[in-house]
Amino acid sequence: MAYVAHFLKLILVYQLLGEAGTYYGVRFGKTIPWVTEFPFGVIKDPQYVGSIMSLLACFLWVPFQYILLWVLGYVFMMHVESKEDPSTRAKPLH
Repeated sequence: MAYVAHFLKLILVYQLLGEAGTYYGVRFGKTIPWVTEFPFGVIKDPQYVGSIMSLLACFLWVPFQYILLWVLGYVFMMHVESKEDPSTRAKPLH
């Protein structure tokens, strides 16, 4: 089930953001529109949340300390990205 959920997440992200949006194209000068469709308008940092959920689904096969360390890395990146300069992020379409 974790593999299916991860695969569906990848399809949804690529469909909504495109390749440049998925791989931080805005950091390389690409113009990326701000996406508000589900899950982006409902869940803050849905890519990180989905990745964390995928990691938690592996609890039976991966030792707890590895999952915890990886999850803490994602939480740290969510914090860092929330504090960065808004001019380096995607722009809302108005």
